[in-house]
Amino acid sequence: MLNDFELEVIERDYFKYILTFLRANLTPIINGLNSRIKILNDWYRKFVKTAGRSRKQPSDLDAGAERIFHHFFASILHLPNSSPIGSDLMFEAPDAFIHIEVKTALIDNPADYKGKINIAINQTSYGAKGVFAPNLPQYYKPQGDIEKVCLTYIIQIIHEHAKPNIKALVLVCVPNGQLYSVYGKSIFRAGKTKRTSFRYMYSADPYFKLLTKRYKEKIFRVELVYLDKGLNAKNITVLSDVPVHFQF
Repeated sequence: MLNDFELEVIERDYFKYILTFLRANLTPIINGLNSRIKILNDWYRKFVKTAGRSRKQPSDLDAGAERIFHHFFASILHLPNSSPIGSDLMFEAPDAFIHIEVKTALIDNPADYKGKINIAINQTSYGAKGVFAPNLPQYYKPQGDIEKVCLTYIIQIIHEHAKPNIKALVLVCVPNGQLYSVYGKSIFRAGKTKRTSFRYMYSADPYFKLLTKRYKEKIFRVELVYLDKGLNAKNITVLSDVPVHFQF
């Protein structure tokens, strides 16, 4: 079992690893997401033409986005794993099990982003007694006495409704449940479904706290991989100083 500081080190190490990969593949990822939106739009037009009536135009990228990211991550995280209670993407590394959850939000619905992300009970090991009990363990035991820490990351896609227009791509690291003594309930907000989800309010405590304290510099748990040129970081995260890697 890792101590709290060692745990934040490994969380940060894989955060940087995932971030580097997203930066290197940003253009094909955004193109893939935009293509998915175009496919949804084509389906909608065919439905209206065939059925002779309209319905709400689809905008949910989740399923398509998962496939896009799985395709890319499978090339660097070579041990794809599956779990009946895991996140969208789950991989086994030599020293950890990595959960990557893909979330989408519409730019005109800030309740779904703006410094927070809704997380379901099967997508995190972070809990609070009497408030939220997660289904993921803090550590996995794949065999014998071997323990591997559970790491959770969120890729949040902010986009415009029914248009191939990605507004932001956000990478967030959710604290492992062992770190409750460090972050407490400050990062909790009511979820969309009582007791089965909570909103991770990363803006309330956006840093790797132990690393930031040790090295006396801001080391963020959230970074903007991409931001539309018409926006600023505060529009998406409510944080003005969060790192932004690409803006165009």
